[in-house]
Amino acid sequence: MALITGANTGIGRAVALAYAREGANICVAWHQHEHHTTSLMLALTEIGVSAFPQRVDVTDETSVEHLFEACSSALGHVDILVNNAGIQKAQAITDMSVADFDLMLNVHLRGAFLCARTAVPLMRARGGGRIINLCSQLGYIGRANYTAYSTAKGGMIAFTRALAKELAPDNILVNGVAPGLVDTGFDPLTDQAKREHAASLPLGRLGTVDDMTGAFVFLASDDAQYYCGQLLHPNGGEIMP
Repeated sequence: MALITGANTGIGRAVALAYAREGANICVAWHQHEHHTTSLMLALTEIGVSAFPQRVDVTDETSVEHLFEACSSALGHVDILVNNAGIQKAQAITDMSVADFDLMLNVHLRGAFLCARTAVPLMRARGGGRIINLCSQLGYIGRANYTAYSTAKGGMIAFTRALAKELAPDNILVNGVAPGLVDTGFDPLTDQAKREHAASLPLGRLGTVDDMTGAFVFLASDDAQYYCGQLLHPNGGEIMP
């Protein structure tokens, strides 16, 4: 079973559908936009896999523990955890409150920490597993007015690498995906800014959510057995780390 946080929209939704097409049962962990959860559950059912929706606040320890208990009870053992839940907000640092900054780090970093900490004992008991973290190229290069988001994603990159070293002896492979700008409909950039950004890329277009799924499917597959602490970069050629 694959447990995906933030699974009902954007990249998380595309990954849930891609994993389902590969035959995985899906735990749809979601927090907002219930109508998107309903439509995703219908789509997963039509593919023919088992799926279970669970609302969760990834920043809350009890909520995360309940998520894993409910999903494990409904679908069985957790083979794959995708830490995808996140938020974005464009703000100048002088306009940013402490609460804004803390929320950004809590959703991305505290959420990934709580989910991974809960998943690890379950994966160890099964002899291994996969943890895939959604990072971002902004964790490398930053973006003006995205100080908090870039900081959170830089932390996710370090979290991925450190956790990969810690869990490799348990056959729990931890890797990440660091996309460029993806047109999910949730990015606060204007359409003009998106067009200008697309024109600057070697591939000449923004990424779509479907451009992202191959990296997640690969990292969850048997073909990725020698990948540990790695970041894949579907970004249209903007950065080439």
